[in-house]
Amino acid sequence: MESRPPERYRITSIRCGRDHTLALLHNGKVFGWGGDGSGSIASPNAEYCSTAKGSPGAVALSTQHRLLSIAAGYGISLGITDENRLVVWGANAAGIGGRRESVSPATPQLLADLSDICAIAASEFSCGAVDIFGKLHTWGLNYEGALGRATSQLNALPGVVVSLPPIQRIAIGKGYMLALAREGRLYGWGSNAAGQLGMAHLRAVALPQLLRSNEDFHCVAAGVTHALAVTRNGKVLAWGSNHHGQLGRTNPAYSSLPLPVELPERTRSVAAGMHFSLALGESGSVYAWGWNAKGQLASGDTEDAYLPIHIPALEHVQSIAAGETHAAALTAHGLFGWGNNAEGQIGGANRQQLFPSCFISLA
Repeated sequence: MESRPPERYRITSIRCGRDHTLALLHNGKVFGWGGDGSGSIASPNAEYCSTAKGSPGAVALSTQHRLLSIAAGYGISLGITDENRLVVWGANAAGIGGRRESVSPATPQLLADLSDICAIAASEFSCGAVDIFGKLHTWGLNYEGALGRATSQLNALPGVVVSLPPIQRIAIGKGYMLALAREGRLYGWGSNAAGQLGMAHLRAVALPQLLRSNEDFHCVAAGVTHALAVTRNGKVLAWGSNHHGQLGRTNPAYSSLPLPVELPERTRSVAAGMHFSLALGESGSVYAWGWNAKGQLASGDTEDAYLPIHIPALEHVQSIAAGETHAAALTAHGLFGWGNNAEGQIGGANRQQLFPSCFISLA
């Protein structure tokens, strides 16, 4: 059976995890590339298309579920079915599969206790899901209050975060979470040593608190120790660690309050990698800044950038995604990837891509 997907199809969503990439098709099917969470399995004799880990070939996810949304974490992946149920696949480190038994690396499994789900996010040791009523459910490790609720369990099952207004979406970094309320305000909790909660201090927060900003937001992204958000009028704010320039400026070394990022146009969305940042402008142009050791800024070199740079090879971009050390962009002509490719997460044979390379053609 051919391991690569057909050349012509419509991708509706892309996500990047630690070392894997996911593409959701219009028919609810999912293709993956790279390591754990991609759907890759060791055996070449599976019922569905599969490749070994690290192969540049695409994996057709083995599932009968039609998925409406996807999320990629550190070896774990989540999906929302057309019945608004939550499925999980990949690795299950620290219980992030949401239950104590094992999680299949390639076959999505339903989480029985969660229903009416409309938004999801996953990171290294924690996951979250928002239901249609705006309630946020979290699970995984609760170190420094990462789950935003009163639980002492290290491998906690899903539970509701109380004292929050109705939530529309969430972003999860390393040991912290940010929740965007339907009203446009941001709430955060968890680790905060670099000011990544944006609350004018560096103390960990065990329960949700309001971000120190008067802006209304429509998009949020969380890196390892920095965060990005887009206001309703298209401005980008950044806070947290800046030791690689991921806040889009040369100083300070960190900021516990949101700072503006100077970009040449209004911004539609943002994505945050390990220590780097991406922004998608209204024109369809992509801008990148921060850490670049693996070529994740697509600048043709491996030098960090403390100010946003335009990626000229990408035009008319529809959506962007950032993994730990790689990134992807969807255009009308194809799915492009760049940065670290050691696990085949951007589909090519080279272990590193310094420029965007099309690994799925839609032409």
